[in-house]
Amino acid sequence: MQPACEHKRTVILARREGVDYLECLDCRLVFEAEDLEPVSADEEEG
Repeated sequence: MQPACEHKRTVILARREGVDYLECLDCRLVFEAEDLEPVSADEEEG
């Protein structure tokens, strides 16, 4: 089984309605840029 890709090498494919779409150059997965950004526990509302 292959380890999960960390998506360290990406390229922007498109920007639509303020959302950037990225492609990982290693695993070829396409995803929204905000999905790549980690969210810390300190930023949670509560």
